[in-house]
Amino acid sequence: MAIIVDKEQKRKDIAIACTDLLLDKGLKNLRISDIATTAGIGKGTVYDYFANKEAVVFEIIRNLIVEHQHDLSERSDDNTPCRQKIFYLFDFYLCKYKDYHKHLEVYKEYLDATIASKNPAMYAFNNECIVFIQQILSTIITQGINKKELKPIASEFIESLIATERGFMMLGWTENKCYKNKFKNYINTLFDLIEIKP
Repeated sequence: MAIIVDKEQKRKDIAIACTDLLLDKGLKNLRISDIATTAGIGKGTVYDYFANKEAVVFEIIRNLIVEHQHDLSERSDDNTPCRQKIFYLFDFYLCKYKDYHKHLEVYKEYLDATIASKNPAMYAFNNECIVFIQQILSTIITQGINKKELKPIASEFIESLIATERGFMMLGWTENKCYKNKFKNYINTLFDLIEIKP
């Protein structure tokens, strides 16, 4: 009897097995042979599931984002203030998230590769990630508005919150400075303006 393989689950399993490899080696030094060895499969089998190493990286990043979303769900509930949920969402940048420096280096390499290569698949994936984060942020903000915790105008700040986080990251990389406190202050100032005071 033939063994039926769930292709989507197998892709995910390969990506999960290679997450630490990506964090340790970085995008530039990652090779298909390393992926195959780490996942315990043949090099040719990697290509049965992924067109190239970038596709493996996309799956790893997608899994990291989903893992971060689960972490957010576990750390908050209906009673968690909206402001706190936003801080949890941006933990990746604010340095409370596990393996922060490794994650940030991989993300930095990924952005470098996306900008330098002009690869349509990388642009599409980057857009997918942004839309996913926007949806989470939109859910948090909408819940805050519905609970009368936030003013309705809060929904206007969804894209700018993401852009501000990315902007501070980019400034930090180019100027070799830490802008985490400025981003925290930005969030607190914004929430001082959009929260409905009891």
